[in-house]
Amino acid sequence: MIPKRSIGIIPPMNNPLHDCIDQLLLEQGTYTPLNLLLAKGQLDYSDYEAWRSGNIPHLEAVLFGDPEQISQMLTQAKAYVTALKLAPKLLTYNPWGSNSSQTLSFSQNLTRAELFHTRYGKAEEQAQLDLFMDATASNLANRTAQALINRDSDEARRLIQLLFDADPDHSRLGSLERLTEADQLLQSPIGNPAARLDQIENELTPLAEDELGSGSHNLLVPHWRHLTTALHGHSFDPKQPKLHASYTASRAFEWQQAITAIQAEPGWQQQLDLLWRYAKACEQLHDKPTALHAYFQLCWQFPNAADAIGRRAAPPQQLAWNDFLALEPELPNELFPAWYLMRHPGLIHQLPQPNIEHQLTSIQTYQIIYSLHQKTTPDTTALNAISIPLRRKLQQLSPVLFVHYMQTKK
Repeated sequence: MIPKRSIGIIPPMNNPLHDCIDQLLLEQGTYTPLNLLLAKGQLDYSDYEAWRSGNIPHLEAVLFGDPEQISQMLTQAKAYVTALKLAPKLLTYNPWGSNSSQTLSFSQNLTRAELFHTRYGKAEEQAQLDLFMDATASNLANRTAQALINRDSDEARRLIQLLFDADPDHSRLGSLERLTEADQLLQSPIGNPAARLDQIENELTPLAEDELGSGSHNLLVPHWRHLTTALHGHSFDPKQPKLHASYTASRAFEWQQAITAIQAEPGWQQQLDLLWRYAKACEQLHDKPTALHAYFQLCWQFPNAADAIGRRAAPPQQLAWNDFLALEPELPNELFPAWYLMRHPGLIHQLPQPNIEHQLTSIQTYQIIYSLHQKTTPDTTALNAISIPLRRKLQQLSPVLFVHYMQTKK
């Protein structure tokens, strides 16, 4: 049995929404509803791009999920960041590549629009700079960053030149200049994918996150897409797991493309990194049963790595994993699938039929639980004739899991 995690470290109250916001604040320093919607899989990045390009009147129309539930989530998020004493600030979005005063709309509903068009961050505690030159340079730096967020390369170059003329020693000039020049990398094919991956991850990404904050993905996504194209047909190498189109497509929020790249790999189900990416992509595409089955395969094949389900999976699976950790008597990680199916028997109508050829005890127990919930008949005698041998086999394979199964029958 795999050593059990310490139950004492599990927080008594786990709020996935708060955890997600905490992660956004840790990574970006601010909270915006836009990034929450992207992180929670309620918004596809391609739809966001279409909205920023002026092709969708109201972003709310392309969100995944019930509008009222999304509104409640944003309301709860607002209450949380307000309790953290973060300061609100009006947030407007303009069409990309446009210098017009036109603003984009999230919703025709004024309450939901107000929720979306507000960002939260630390209150400004530093006094305004008194020197005119310093104020001008800071303003130019901020406008350059906004132009990069808006993917307006021409405007960014114009502002960089003005910033250089105003203050050639400005602390942000060098990094903003490198980010402005980065779009030139997109103009030609990539000759060395490994070197470009290193450049994007270790140079562009830190710069963009520091200078553009929550808008950094607007600059980075085209670079990830460019690298995905260069990696087309590149076989997966476990020694270089990131040098694969499934990784770069995921970084560009291209979930279906990531799945296609994964499925093109022979034996991809035996690769830990590909299983994680596959599960994540399926979650983002709202294919929950397929994502769940990928997590099951991960538990069966890589039980030592399965603890990450409690951090990396969608909130329902995170909560289920914490409940699994708290079981008494405890179960090893590889029995999570059988226990989960025991807890949610209705999933047999959505999950694939188990492969009866497997010899692993963990998969055999899953097969038994699947069969026990599959066999139904109003004839008690006939039902017992089917279920009793299955229960006996379950008890032989895993006495502890059998104890939990019998508890569900009380």
